[in-house]
Amino acid sequence: MLLFKRFFFSRFIQIGVLCAAVALSACGYRPLYGQNSVSTQSQADLASIYITPIDNRAGQMLRSALSHRLMPKATNVKKLFKLNVTIEESITELAVERDASATRGNLTLTAKYSLERAANGQTMTSGSTKTVSSYNILTSDFATFSAENDARSRAIDDLAETMRMRLAIYFQGPGSSAGRVQP
Repeated sequence: MLLFKRFFFSRFIQIGVLCAAVALSACGYRPLYGQNSVSTQSQADLASIYITPIDNRAGQMLRSALSHRLMPKATNVKKLFKLNVTIEESITELAVERDASATRGNLTLTAKYSLERAANGQTMTSGSTKTVSSYNILTSDFATFSAENDARSRAIDDLAETMRMRLAIYFQGPGSSAGRVQP
């Protein structure tokens, strides 16, 4: 009897997964991380974004990371859009020992962005993204400095990838004629 129940439960799960796959394929679902996740038109739209200079060292690193993600082939494409970004950084010390020394730190980066049409300055989309990256606070100042810089690099990579995804989703969105309407 137990074997009989397991067999039908297993079949029930298999049929459920198959039905879900068929339903998702019929609704226009497109994978976000697949090889063809960003359409050719969206890639062209992303490549036509000019990223304005961002203040401080973290801003420079973010601008460079965004440039590599938005324009991976570094072609000369007419810049139809302008991306304005501001970045804020804060450090919180955690895991305080009895002698009041911290052994863990959280580096928080918050980026606010707005995408504008280059021709007339019309804001097309805007938003903000936040990421937290942890690191160890060690007895060696140099080791702590290196750990903090590594946390900053990881946080910037995360911000850049999140912003790229959001912009790609905006350009792929229904009715988004952002890149198709010439200014």
